[in-house]
Amino acid sequence: MNNYLETMKNILKDKKKKKENMIFIVVLLVVLLISINYIFNDSQKEERKIEDEYKDEVKESNTQKQNTNSLEERLTQIINQVEGISDVSLIINYKDSGQSEYVFNTKETIAEEGNVLNLEKEIAYNESSGQKSAIKTTQNNPQIEGVIIVARGIENSENKQKIQSAIASLLGIASYKVQVLNRR
Repeated sequence: MNNYLETMKNILKDKKKKKENMIFIVVLLVVLLISINYIFNDSQKEERKIEDEYKDEVKESNTQKQNTNSLEERLTQIINQVEGISDVSLIINYKDSGQSEYVFNTKETIAEEGNVLNLEKEIAYNESSGQKSAIKTTQNNPQIEGVIIVARGIENSENKQKIQSAIASLLGIASYKVQVLNRR
């Protein structure tokens, strides 16, 4: 450390070299600032990408919740229209929240021998009116695990069987996954 300080003092003593060294130090500082700025901008871009992907997932999740609530409401309305049945409440239990498959932009770096050296995948986005949204190829609906229906007028086993069968066939699930209960 002491040797370093002596070297710096010797460099600064010579007036010609002093001017050259000051220019060198300024250039070095500019390069350092540019590289720091570049590094931080890259990390901010990555953060923005992650935020955009998270926003897309939240929007998708909210849309799925709206769709599931809408399905429950429509089924409740239909069952309420069945003769002898009223005051219907319905809950659908889902196994998962469904899955979406997205389009990816890929970049490959290929060596002279034909081997793939580097493969980068990035989600493709569609930009309209200033908003970016990921491009989906497929949207799989959530898988239904079971349904519980509580209603008045279910004392009759025929009505219970009709409702159970109708809901099972409509949702494409086994009838044992549909439970129909009488309301107090």
